[in-house]
Amino acid sequence: MGAVDVIVLAAGRSSRLGQPKALVDVNGRTLIEHLVKRLHQRGNVEMTIVTNNDLLAEVMLLCPSAHVVLNQDPEKGRTGSVQCGLASILERNGRLPKKVLVVPVDRPGWSIEMVNELLQSDTSCCPTWNNRGGHPLLIVGDDINAVYLSVADAPLSSLIHRQSLPVDFEWLHLNIDTKEDLADLLTASNEDWF
Repeated sequence: MGAVDVIVLAAGRSSRLGQPKALVDVNGRTLIEHLVKRLHQRGNVEMTIVTNNDLLAEVMLLCPSAHVVLNQDPEKGRTGSVQCGLASILERNGRLPKKVLVVPVDRPGWSIEMVNELLQSDTSCCPTWNNRGGHPLLIVGDDINAVYLSVADAPLSSLIHRQSLPVDFEWLHLNIDTKEDLADLLTASNEDWF
């Protein structure tokens, strides 16, 4: 069985936070480095990081084990970034993946156990806690084609028919958007799953 394809989304401009989310310092290491290290704990992952022009060189230096891809127009949203990641996978492998795990850098509230549960699914799905969906997002089969062939600014939620994977994980909705969120991120970084 081949490696699991993972697309890490790190192309947003972070206007509300006032600094690049991928480069936020978390106990002496950037957030993107923490996420890449956590994903590598799973083993057998093929990681593609989609970022913007301002961060491209730095992300390449910080994450040498990943394929780093440029989204030239990240303002169009996450679908365009996922498309950039899928195009890179297609170029490298000669085909689109059958499954891809999408991990936004600003939604770091997940564990490797949760990732393993998601990857067992044969349908697109995301974790849910307290009746609210979270990340990472697993995209499977025809949903991958729908995203790849869509317009870049279409919301992912309109393209993917995802199932819910209920989890008991209080950090699932951790969202790094504002300076106030950084305190929650530092608290979360002390948890065993981080």
